[in-house]
Amino acid sequence: MQAVVPVIAGLVAAALAGMGLSFYLQKVRVPRLETEGGIAALAAMRWREFSHFVIEALQAQGFEVSRTTPLAERGKHADLLLHRDGRDWLLSCKQGANYRIGRKQVDELADAVRFDNAAGGVLATLGRIDPEAYRNPRGIELIDGHTLWGLIDPLIPPSLHQDLAEKARVQVAREQRLGWGLALAVGLAVGVLTAMLIPGESARAPRTPPAAAQSNPAPPAPASAAPASTRPAAPSIDAAPAAPAALDEEAQRQAVAEGVSTVAGVDRAVWSTPSTLVVYQSGEDIDAHVPAICAVLEQYPDVRASRLQLQPPPGSRNTVRFRQCRAF
Repeated sequence: MQAVVPVIAGLVAAALAGMGLSFYLQKVRVPRLETEGGIAALAAMRWREFSHFVIEALQAQGFEVSRTTPLAERGKHADLLLHRDGRDWLLSCKQGANYRIGRKQVDELADAVRFDNAAGGVLATLGRIDPEAYRNPRGIELIDGHTLWGLIDPLIPPSLHQDLAEKARVQVAREQRLGWGLALAVGLAVGVLTAMLIPGESARAPRTPPAAAQSNPAPPAPASAAPASTRPAAPSIDAAPAAPAALDEEAQRQAVAEGVSTVAGVDRAVWSTPSTLVVYQSGEDIDAHVPAICAVLEQYPDVRASRLQLQPPPGSRNTVRFRQCRAF
């Protein structure tokens, strides 16, 4: 029976490791690969086609394109002129997937907004936004690559969706085969370690009395009179439980989504990207509940600086808004 224990322990460890890896690949890796592929596809488009997708995505937030050619005095700091609520807005699109938005670009667009007497500006990039750019945006809405792809994703043709999904599937299948190989190696290691920790049969077998003693056996003593020293001592086992492991980043995201979904005024919360939490409102006044949402995020250090995308309820006249509880 003891020989079976290491085999069972190894199989269980391999199965748990393999299933955990498969869950991660399907729920985290596939969306990440599709997002990266979508950003690369947008970066490969012509700028006019890319800007058309950006404008169409911003229309869901109440923007309308007013002029596609910037005024001469606005220079290169604004690409398009938008219109919302009777006011002008400036839009600057940075198409490169490796583009980094810093403090300088925010200040330049803010100066153009002030010079043009506009209501505000939108700075959208397929790349990344440096943390210091969020500290004082000066009335500029910042949209990074993952957030921008989340807005454009519903607008792209189905054929591109299928192509991105197929490429992600092929990549994940290759990683999954490698992962199961590693899971089997983990199971083998656990089985070997378990076999080393289990005492051998010889250590458990009772000692055989000498032959001379067997020829003249003494009358058996009553069971109640047997000395306690003849009983085999139980092995000493440290029963103290191990300290719980800290949650990894993906487990923190899942906990945040579940916690935010219970906040009053929130219908549900889902992660559209690893850095963007979409909060679907059940009521109109979501601003009153933002502190409670931020209180949930503050509990998890790896995701507390994530962006909030506040989605108004169906039929609402409010627009999508973005918030951030804490800077990087």
